Amino acid sequence: MPDFEFVNVARPDEVKRHSTKIRRHVMKDIGKARRKPRPKKRGRVVLGECSPASSTASCDGEAQGCAPHTLTLSSPMGDNSLHNLFYPTQMDEERLSLVRFMIDEARFVYRPFRFPWLSMGISDSAAWYITLANAVLFRRAEPGAQKSEFSSDVEAMKWYTLSLASITRRLKDPAESEGEGLVVAVTGFVCHDSSVGNFDRFCTHMEGLQRIIDRKGGLEALSSPFLRLLISWLDLAGATYFNVKPRFSLPEGSIREIDTGNDSQYLEQLLRSWDADCPTLGDIMSAMKATAAVASYINRRSEDPNFWRDDVTVARLLGPAFHEILSLDGRPLPNNTSDPQYSGTAAREAFRRAALVFLAAIKIKMGAAAYEMERHLEAFRQISQLPLVDWGVVAEINLWAHITSAMQEEPLNRAWHVLTIVGIMEMMGLQTGSQALDIARGIIWVDALDAGKSALLCREVDSLVQANMLQQLQEVPLDPQLTILSGNLEA
Repeated sequence: MPDFEFVNVARPDEVKRHSTKIRRHVMKDIGKARRKPRPKKRGRVVLGECSPASSTASCDGEAQGCAPHTLTLSSPMGDNSLHNLFYPTQMDEERLSLVRFMIDEARFVYRPFRFPWLSMGISDSAAWYITLANAVLFRRAEPGAQKSEFSSDVEAMKWYTLSLASITRRLKDPAESEGEGLVVAVTGFVCHDSSVGNFDRFCTHMEGLQRIIDRKGGLEALSSPFLRLLISWLDLAGATYFNVKPRFSLPEGSIREIDTGNDSQYLEQLLRSWDADCPTLGDIMSAMKATAAVASYINRRSEDPNFWRDDVTVARLLGPAFHEILSLDGRPLPNNTSDPQYSGTAAREAFRRAALVFLAAIKIKMGAAAYEMERHLEAFRQISQLPLVDWGVVAEINLWAHITSAMQEEPLNRAWHVLTIVGIMEMMGLQTGSQALDIARGIIWVDALDAGKSALLCREVDSLVQANMLQQLQEVPLDPQLTILSGNLEA
């Protein structure tokens, strides 16, 4: 049945103004007539969210915050022809070749958030241009090479410029600046800044993105669950890099409640002693528990080869822990080393930085960029060298913090860590590196992050323990009677 649309023209000069509307309506019917019926059975990918019909059955019992929405993307790898997809811009052979590259590369190279981003990028012209620009960079890059800036390639700059021009034009138009497509496009710029480690430009784009989102009513006002998750993930990437509080609250669908069973029993026991031993540490308890919950969740699933490529689930998992840690208020270290809060304040910051190092290591394991790692390692080096800190304050967790940071350091950079670890071991009466590592494993630990690092650290610790024992033996004065007896025997 024809679909009529009526246009009122009061004066002859209004015909031109309505001509675009008329052409669009006519072409819509022509497009429907030419469109081939789609096969009923096609490969489809549901990316990380539970559908309303199956949310009860398919969600983890430990993940109580499963989102009630789903975004289903027709899998490009299941399509016989990329021409059947609907693109936000005109697609010629040059542009389709970039799409083919993205799909073909996905068969052999894993990039976090590739398909969630495509599901959003294909919805907006500016976002699609930035997607093509990234495809050019990846196609030209050497295997294993770090991602480059758009300015390094003429073709990438072409798509980047088209995207920038579209965003600039729409920002000036009050009607177009309200669309969610603009949010997707600016998010693409923020994502690129984060992936290349340009956090000065990241701040500029993120501030603009925050203003657009605030005008729309906040992060939860966005309709796409993937878009909300990705913006939160990028926000946390910037917050941990700069060691500041996040801009946005956690999005719906984050994995907040995790049943750890008995995995965190030892940590819980240690936390209960904090109030008596060191009240300064009280506010970091929730952050430590959230980090331990992440470890428990991963340890129960990390043997599944697909787990580390489930980017959306890992993002939903890490978000709450990052948020807890980064939302803690900063505390100045007392100038007086005899201040009762001096050692507790130093330990609190050591725990916080070690937790951020731990989460950064998980990001690296999943294939994501973690430019914050070196900054937190450097901060921990400075903390570990503070004078006259009593690391015996909650010694077990101080031991965990130093071991966690030391395992992510190169051997040449962790001599001070090893020295402090051995000092804490002496306070606790531990005699070997394996005993110290057993303590750390009982607090917060992911086996998949080890990769032989703990064995190497254990050897370094044992070497220093043995050197200290030999030095102590050499410093023990000999009994004068033994000296006389030795002389008589020689005579």
